[in-house]
Amino acid sequence: MLKKLLPILAVVITLPLVGLGCKGLSKEQVAATAPVILEYWTVFDDVDAMQVQIDKFKADRPYITVNLKQLQASELYPRLLEALAEDRGPDIISVRNRWMSFYKPKLDPMPASVPDTTKRVVKSTLGTETIVNTVTQNMPNLVQLDREYVQAVKNDVVMDEKIYGLPLSLENMAIYYNKDLLDRAGIAEPPKTWDDFQIAVKKITKFDKTSGKILQSGTALGTGSNISGFEDIIYILFKQSGINFVNKNGQATFATVAQNQENPAMSVMDFYTDFANPSRDTYSWNDAMDPSLEKFVNGSLAFFFGYSYHLPAIKARAPQLNVVVLPMLQLNPEQPVNVANYWVQSVTDKSKHKNEAWALVNFLAHSKATKEYLDQSGRPSALRAYIAGQLDNNDLYPFASQILISDSWYKGKDYDAAVRALGDMSREWLLPASQPGREMQWRQDILNRAAAKINQTL
Repeated sequence: MLKKLLPILAVVITLPLVGLGCKGLSKEQVAATAPVILEYWTVFDDVDAMQVQIDKFKADRPYITVNLKQLQASELYPRLLEALAEDRGPDIISVRNRWMSFYKPKLDPMPASVPDTTKRVVKSTLGTETIVNTVTQNMPNLVQLDREYVQAVKNDVVMDEKIYGLPLSLENMAIYYNKDLLDRAGIAEPPKTWDDFQIAVKKITKFDKTSGKILQSGTALGTGSNISGFEDIIYILFKQSGINFVNKNGQATFATVAQNQENPAMSVMDFYTDFANPSRDTYSWNDAMDPSLEKFVNGSLAFFFGYSYHLPAIKARAPQLNVVVLPMLQLNPEQPVNVANYWVQSVTDKSKHKNEAWALVNFLAHSKATKEYLDQSGRPSALRAYIAGQLDNNDLYPFASQILISDSWYKGKDYDAAVRALGDMSREWLLPASQPGREMQWRQDILNRAAAKINQTL
């Protein structure tokens, strides 16, 4: 009889230890699962898709709370400085790839590994059991980063041989066009070359016969302030023309020319600004017009240069538009060129929970959660493994097909100042030379000033 009672007695004795949760855990396990609050500030990434994956991360780590906050790009740094000064800054921030050098002093280099603790409560007929498991999570090293991500990522996130963050996706530039406007202009097929593009723009652009005002634009090119991503368009045109825009250190080199020779950059600037030059037959844009995205959405702009994140915004604001997206036109299809424009998920240097923060970044940017995020958000992949699968998606194809040849051009500490320099260059290019007969020197001086302003930000 005693032998029969022993198993029952054992169950009675162990149930309180299992069912009382943390009281049955070791001191180390209790410490590893102490409450943690992560503040995560992001900008343009799809917060709904991010939140889905964050919730999955938290499901196995219920002791972690993640407060995801979306900010405007212009307020990110001022808010960050203010918060850090009051010792309440975010743990994770989204940093634009062109801002990495500027933000570097505020960021934590990625460690080789972090402890990652999961906590699950398992129910059974005997009660509940809390299972705590801590593993060492290896973070991507330099070799993995180079092998698994597209080349642009390594060039942007690695500084002083250390990794400062990982992207969830990677944007590049494509051409959106309004199919109805092309049809009305008698253009049966979209342009395949820049020459075709110029012809199409001339056919589509319409003017008021009395005032000469542009009523309908073929494209938005030639200026700076009112064209979305104009700096990237200029970079693409320079690189397609075989002109080194910047060197490997980020120094602007497009103004460099052999003595007494005409700078080939001048032809590129002529091509770009001719679309905003009233004396040219490709004239279709000027700096007094509404922003290019607004003009495209309202149906008065045929060709718009944009990124993948523009597509859902355009569809939401103008569902009636017959929109098609094409890969970027190439001057030499054998040597295609595009630009990388994306956000890096980084951990701040003052974070009090760096291990948990890096574990979350790794989960979002370097696990199966990454593909789930990409599928839900419709963003192009920065991971090589998922690019091929995105080529079958009609919306993603124009971007995914060019990810491997996309790169970044800015490495300095004041991207906004560099953009202003290129905007000034475009504006000045449309002005007449200050002295007749010195047009070439006038133009070279414009290039020199722009390059010098960019180099001052390095």
